[in-house]
Amino acid sequence: MLTVLYARAGQDSRRALLERMGRSEARRCLLLVPEQYSHESERAMCHVLGNAASARCEVLSFTRLAGRLCDSCGGGAAPMLDAGGRMLLMYAALRQVSDSLRLYRTPSRKPAFLTKLLATVDECRSYRVPPESLIGAGEELGGQQGDKWRDIGLIYAAYESLCAGASADPRSRLDRLAQQLKDSRWAEGMDICVHGFTDFTPQEEEVLAALIGQAHVTVALVCDRERDPGGIFAPARRAAERLLRCSHQEGVETAEETLSGYGRLEPSLAFLEGNLFGTLPEPWQGQCAVTRVRAADRRQEVEWTAAEILRLLRQEGYRCRDIAVCARRLGAYGELVESTFTRYGIPVYESAMTDVLQKPVMALVTSALAAAAEDYPYEELFRYLKTDLAGVSREERDLLENYVLTWDIRGGTWTRERPWDMHPEGYGQTFDEGQRALVERLDGLRRRVIAPLEKLRRGVDKTGRGRALALYDLLEDIGLPEKAKRLNKPIAVHDACGARGDEETQASIR
Repeated sequence: MLTVLYARAGQDSRRALLERMGRSEARRCLLLVPEQYSHESERAMCHVLGNAASARCEVLSFTRLAGRLCDSCGGGAAPMLDAGGRMLLMYAALRQVSDSLRLYRTPSRKPAFLTKLLATVDECRSYRVPPESLIGAGEELGGQQGDKWRDIGLIYAAYESLCAGASADPRSRLDRLAQQLKDSRWAEGMDICVHGFTDFTPQEEEVLAALIGQAHVTVALVCDRERDPGGIFAPARRAAERLLRCSHQEGVETAEETLSGYGRLEPSLAFLEGNLFGTLPEPWQGQCAVTRVRAADRRQEVEWTAAEILRLLRQEGYRCRDIAVCARRLGAYGELVESTFTRYGIPVYESAMTDVLQKPVMALVTSALAAAAEDYPYEELFRYLKTDLAGVSREERDLLENYVLTWDIRGGTWTRERPWDMHPEGYGQTFDEGQRALVERLDGLRRRVIAPLEKLRRGVDKTGRGRALALYDLLEDIGLPEKAKRLNKPIAVHDACGARGDEETQASIR
């Protein structure tokens, strides 16, 4: 059976679903959520249903559900391609069809191209677009755009062929999940609630169709029950229609409900939520919870936000964990927020995915290895110094960088025994006492910076073990263990992102 539960923005539909799970008499209850919501949903389940909830209720994502079926029905031990394996397999597919390609023959060996091509194949697979459709569309369209789709279809087909004879691609796990659900009837008699999705890919819809045929599935979506042809809630409404249509075709009983209660927004925000995308209403006459501030630039905007947070903490009794700062594009604000909030004494936790290689310690290691291997190019050497972990102050680093850029210093100039004697202001300048002292200081700084890197570069033992020990000695020489301890300063709070957040633990600075 399928029940579609329609909720409005601000209603705690997750709590409503958890309470239904608590009242259910089914042998097993599942809450199916997006991957990023699983931890908070597990906490919410224990809060609503008590500590014994996990004896009968469970929170899963589609990925974890696929793993559960593999453990239950077999296939969990089958080898699975990792990111590196997928790229190698894509490279093999490109080589296999390279003679037939028209547009992508030249850049086909570039790692960046392979990564984007894998993302395109993943998207096609999620939406059940077969390679034949791409090839046919390309032949029909013609021209450069048609060649592009034809080439992608050929590469996609070769990749699928290689996957069939090698380890499984992790992006096909939902296809296997749907088939295992149909074959095993694993969800028979369960009560399954789905929360946190705005819409579903065809792969996910096939899994839900298999679950609907075996269990009572309740899908909570934030949209109106009436059909809305446009607007931000239209994807959720279309997802509901597709699920209802699929259930009718399979002869499964369906029901539609509108959630009532379970909290609503503050009156002025509820008015905004109900009228923002509709016809022009009468102006709101009551007290408004929204404050609009016009700032001259991003820095002034962040300064005002920091001051407002301090006011909330000092005068309104808020705690740091009650406050979140949300930005449409985090990249434009991230460093500015961190530096400004640190100056104001406000702890910051940035809830965003970042490349681990950009973290200070990893950046230090990779840039040190690259600088030593490539004879000290400017980019890698100063990436190493700008981690602030190399034992050089920012003032010293800036002085050294200006000197290096003035004289385009690289390679053997860093490691020569003869002291540096170039004028800090360039060719043809006359030294005075201050400038000579500055050059002597820079030469000493150069020797201090390059000594541990030269020790790494000239390590006697060229084996993997020897190189690893040489890198370890470098980290010891620059005092990284002590510096890393200082990096672990207490930080707290604040989701600074444009994605959806947890309703119970976040509030926005407006």
